Amino acid sequence: MSFDADVIIIGAGLAGLSCARILQKHRINYLLLDGAEKVGGRIRTDVVEGFQLDRGFQVLQTAYPDAKQILSYPDLKLKSFFPGAMIRYQDKFHRLADPFRDLYTAAKGLFSPIGSFKDKLLVGMLRTQVAFGTIEKILQKPEVTTLERLKGFGFSDVIIDRFFKPLYSGIFLENELSTSSRAFDFNFRMMALGDICLPAEGMEAIPRQLLTMLDSARIRLNCKVASLSENKVILASGESLTAPKIVLAVDQLQACKLLEVTVVPKMKTVITLYFTASTPPTSSPILFLNAESSGPVMNMCVPTNVCKSYAPEGKALISCSVLKHDFASEEMLVQKVLEQMKQWFGNQVDSWKHLRTYKINNALPAQEPPLSDVSSKPMQVRKGLYKCGDYGGIASIQTALQSGRLVGEALAQGV
Repeated sequence: MSFDADVIIIGAGLAGLSCARILQKHRINYLLLDGAEKVGGRIRTDVVEGFQLDRGFQVLQTAYPDAKQILSYPDLKLKSFFPGAMIRYQDKFHRLADPFRDLYTAAKGLFSPIGSFKDKLLVGMLRTQVAFGTIEKILQKPEVTTLERLKGFGFSDVIIDRFFKPLYSGIFLENELSTSSRAFDFNFRMMALGDICLPAEGMEAIPRQLLTMLDSARIRLNCKVASLSENKVILASGESLTAPKIVLAVDQLQACKLLEVTVVPKMKTVITLYFTASTPPTSSPILFLNAESSGPVMNMCVPTNVCKSYAPEGKALISCSVLKHDFASEEMLVQKVLEQMKQWFGNQVDSWKHLRTYKINNALPAQEPPLSDVSSKPMQVRKGLYKCGDYGGIASIQTALQSGRLVGEALAQGV
């Protein structure tokens, strides 16, 4: 039987691109398919009126091991957020900082109402604990929810409600801290060991850089896969492609559909709204967190304070993220967001212009314990069929890149 390729990869997100990179390195004949017009999967950046709008608020954590190994950070022209957060509580902003990077600001924050003096010392102790040792050691710890992890460490309800819940609602896309403690420890470690950054040309610059490492002749875009059958991939056009090895590098819902899995996994939804203004509401390259019970916005930032190239000269770009998605209309949501921002920043918000709203329905897989750690080994579905993606472990850019690499290495070794 003649095949169209030795390996067919379905999905050109980070996992698929990472897998293809390894296959190309080992001179394995692969074919990379994707139904979209560009590579990148869920990491996309739209240019609207000269503004760079990432599809949902996303960042790159420079401490991700595979990202450090694969990507050229200088070529991405990364710009960093301030290592801390501005927390809105009792109608005031309170700045908290990483004491290992900004001791002066961190010392001032010791007297804020975000937590007790003991709580803030515990933050430093937790940072030290997760920063030392290996990631594998973190993943071997007894698993509980993030909330149980924090309470077990000795944190008070005050700092949990006023710092950890506002911060991690934007990371885990849930505000009860029900996500696995392994995901929390991993993420806290990444923040301790690296910077939180934006590439100069938007988050889509990451998959675009990976694309430059591949042979464009082996990539087919606008090529939607309808079904699988043994060594065969059937396209929506009716065309069939064959290969002895097939890799599913699509998101979890698409993988379930192609594998005909009837139990649908739980996914998290987030809404990101972008606004522009002539004057930014703040000059700080920092994330603002909502520790109050009012208003739909869980976090906001000004990407142009981090990276000026996100907007035309003389303009500011403002990003607001929302977890609740039960508003009657987009107009109602925009109105409520602007009302909250006016409470935060005053009458200047009246001049803000709404650019675009992104509702990301399948932004992140649910990660309640027990959280399977399959990111450290290739995920083989059956003989000749593999899958990779961020849902294979702690949902992150790191897991997407790592899982794709591991599958590629397994195929290169003839597994």
